[in-house]
Amino acid sequence: MFSGIFKLVSQHFRNHAQKYFILFIAFVVGVSAGAFTVNGLSNLQRQQLSHYLSNFFSLMDKQPFIPGDIFKLSLTQNIKIIGVMMLLGLSIIGAPFIFVVVCIRGFITGFTAGFIIQTYNIKGMIFILISVVPKELIIVPAFIAIGVNGINFSLDIINKRTSMKSLGTSYKSNIASYCFVTLFYSAFIILGIIIESYILPIIVRIFLPMMII
Repeated sequence: MFSGIFKLVSQHFRNHAQKYFILFIAFVVGVSAGAFTVNGLSNLQRQQLSHYLSNFFSLMDKQPFIPGDIFKLSLTQNIKIIGVMMLLGLSIIGAPFIFVVVCIRGFITGFTAGFIIQTYNIKGMIFILISVVPKELIIVPAFIAIGVNGINFSLDIINKRTSMKSLGTSYKSNIASYCFVTLFYSAFIILGIIIESYILPIIVRIFLPMMII
């Protein structure tokens, strides 16, 4: 059973390796753009953001973490991204915009990590490694997989657009499979959110005092 699943997954990655690579590059470009944007901030903007971060870390150190609230907030944010990518995959012109969504997701990660590292130097790097990287290693590949699934579905619609009967039949027969695959990868995103909400705060709490300046 497991060997059969492994073969199917391996075949899937071989057949769509180019799409996975391009979406990964889109994410990296977004991360790089976000990190470089930090260098373009004015001194006033940096001071304001640094002040906000300092107050935020101080508040986190004084108040207890509420995992349920963190989970709800992160789940809501990620569901919005999943929903947008899923809807784009259901449209004929959605495929190019999936790359944009992945790039924007990378930009947010790059800007956040870049600013914290620039502000706190080695302490910021350690904080990012323990608070951001673990969940991103799970969530980002899942988003990329959802993106590939959406691109494949969108391209399938385009390839069959000349035959309205074929398009309608194919659309109805494949949409359930498309939704199932999206939900399957979404489960990994939820796993990342659980780690972010219930496990990482325990570790972050240990390192919070060094972030208060």
